[in-house]
Amino acid sequence: MKTAIIIELRENLKALSLSTTARDLESSIRQAKESGPGYDEFLLDLTAIELQARAENRLNRRVREAKFPLLKTLEGFDFAAVPDLDIRLIRQFGCANLKLTSKAG
Repeated sequence: MKTAIIIELRENLKALSLSTTARDLESSIRQAKESGPGYDEFLLDLTAIELQARAENRLNRRVREAKFPLLKTLEGFDFAAVPDLDIRLIRQFGCANLKLTSKAG
């Protein structure tokens, strides 16, 4: 693809606030040429990447704005401290917003 076209396309994407797509444009074009998807699949891939980046940015912004004293994950939780806790259920619903409390605290 011609350099002038890539530059203009990148500017258009930035003007449309599609910064992730603009940043990854050349690699996406290269990948599309190698795998040979149609235009519809190519655009679907570009928009999926943009939506995923926006969701990640939104989550990071919300965590930052919440000003939590420190971020804790399930991997760092001491399950031995709460023997009555069903670890399988916690792992199964780990991506849900759960408030874990113990009887002691």
